[in-house]
Amino acid sequence: MAGKLHPHEEILNAIRDEYRDILNGSSQGIYIYLDDPHKLCNEKFAAMLGYKSAAEWAASPQPLDDVAETSMDALVSAFQNAMNNKAASLVSVTWKKKLGGTLKTNVIVVPIHFHGEMLALHFVE
Repeated sequence: MAGKLHPHEEILNAIRDEYRDILNGSSQGIYIYLDDPHKLCNEKFAAMLGYKSAAEWAASPQPLDDVAETSMDALVSAFQNAMNNKAASLVSVTWKKKLGGTLKTNVIVVPIHFHGEMLALHFVE
């Protein structure tokens, strides 16, 4: 008998199913963040950062390691604004690619409520 999933894993599985058309169909990179171990992204976002797959990115224990130090405060502030004020933000973020180099993007951070939890939906271009 398989073990019971952590409630956050259940939320991620449900949101992945619910948002499948957006995740798969968007021309933008997208990730949905609940907390460091509980996040998901589309294949476009994973490829932007040099990951082999969305699953590989989701398995990384510290997703903020992908954010350049110069962008850390802006991205964290946008996330906090989404969670605390239920407000969307547009921020410039420089990412560190997995195999070296950087990628400059604009990120739209949007608060969403799903199955009783607040999450942040990030559109990256």
